[in-house]
Amino acid sequence: MSLQSLRARAAAIPPPVAGFLMVVIAAALFASMHNTIRFVTVVEGIHPFEAAFFRNAFGLIVFIPFLVRHGLRVFRTQRIGMHLGRAGMNTISMLSWFFALSLMPVADATALSLIGPVFVALLAIVFLGERVGPRRWIGIGLAIAGGLIIIRPGFTEVGLGTGLILFSAVVVSGSKLMAKVLSGTESAATIVALLTFMMVPTTLIPALFFWTTPNLEQLGFLALIGVFGTVGHLLFVQAYKMADISLVEPAIFTRMIWAALIGLVLFSEFPDMWTWIGGGVIVIGTTYIARREAVRGVKKVPVAEGPVGD
Repeated sequence: MSLQSLRARAAAIPPPVAGFLMVVIAAALFASMHNTIRFVTVVEGIHPFEAAFFRNAFGLIVFIPFLVRHGLRVFRTQRIGMHLGRAGMNTISMLSWFFALSLMPVADATALSLIGPVFVALLAIVFLGERVGPRRWIGIGLAIAGGLIIIRPGFTEVGLGTGLILFSAVVVSGSKLMAKVLSGTESAATIVALLTFMMVPTTLIPALFFWTTPNLEQLGFLALIGVFGTVGHLLFVQAYKMADISLVEPAIFTRMIWAALIGLVLFSEFPDMWTWIGGGVIVIGTTYIARREAVRGVKKVPVAEGPVGD
């Protein structure tokens, strides 16, 4: 089969289906990235903060063709302070997320991180004054219930990793709200480019306190982290352009499936029944929230969408 025929077949796929498939592929890339992070931090001994820096450094390299296409004008902004604040929040979220992955199985962390859209909705109520009807509250309640099923406070010990995942979700939700505000005056290209560029130095500073020079093999794994993360985010952005968010949202659950399968192969780790149940309930709740936002015409910001801490 020729390349031209493959392109023709790809073009024939309905946009909603193509968007759904893109999220599934992106989910596999993020799961691969997260398990690679766990491998380099637990097995190879690279500190999570250093891994976070290389994720952004190699991600920026992958991003260079985008910058070449758009030119330096993509960095022009009248709101540099807000961009810096957003980069700082994303850095805190990423450092927390990477450190959590060194402490707990990837599939468990992934399941709990699915609750992220709930924090976005709650913060939007507080800071943006968004009105929430009873149906959206039902979705929020379901997602919170799913998180409690995973954590099971009082029945299992709530460890540092769990706390870091939830903290990361709250912080990155604030960053997403900032992206939503910025989208009123800034292009998506500017929002993405400035965040990508700024997070290299903001993650380098904490990494220097724990720095160990990686060997070639470790550098290869760190490069994979950057490539997986950047390509995954680009697929997410394109998917949200092609398909309705209420259709795309359920596909995010495949992150947990991919994470569990890869974690089983690499670390012999597999989530228990409660994690699967809780993750499923969270996805039902967040999908319902997304559906209500689509019905109400709430503006989504594709550049702000994506897994926690990535």
